[in-house]
Amino acid sequence: MLGLLIPVVLTTVTGALRVGSAAGLQRQRIQWWPLALGSIAIQLVLFNPPVDRQAWALVWGPWIWIVSLVAFVAVLVRNGVSNPTGRGAFRLAALGVALNLVVVLANGGYMPQSPAARLEVRGTPLVVAGAAPQLRNVAPSDSDTRLAWLGDVLAQPAWLPTANVVSIGDVVLSVAMAWWAFRAITSAGVPQVRRRMADSQ
Repeated sequence: MLGLLIPVVLTTVTGALRVGSAAGLQRQRIQWWPLALGSIAIQLVLFNPPVDRQAWALVWGPWIWIVSLVAFVAVLVRNGVSNPTGRGAFRLAALGVALNLVVVLANGGYMPQSPAARLEVRGTPLVVAGAAPQLRNVAPSDSDTRLAWLGDVLAQPAWLPTANVVSIGDVVLSVAMAWWAFRAITSAGVPQVRRRMADSQ
């Protein structure tokens, strides 16, 4: 979702301009990164053709997604404990994903999405009558939806490319990623800036 990446891009550029380099990102060490990469890969495969139309995926897909979210939260918590530079950002990111996980668990493996917000952004409903069964990680919210306010209820501006409906957890995760990127760049660059200032005196 491009809208959620914009804060990350802006803070990365701002941080790089402040210290004169983005090399700080390259020096970051993410604990358990293969687990995070595997979680993302599973989601990409699961919710795209041809897997998203397989009978086994329609049955087990929501629970596989839940496991992948749990794995991702574990990675964020691990780095929230061990990463000195981005400890606060990783903890905030863990909170964002955990909020999404809670509402997904409360609704049987699906993220509830506001039909009104969906129509506002996309102009079409999520589910079209007569369409072939397809695994999705979202489902239209209704009167039986639990914790609907934690679901996808925030409509992104229509002028954004690939505008979508996002959740509070998504926004928290986006802010955390932006915070981490800025801290990673600037914390590594500050000593270099100080050295350059000392050399110029």
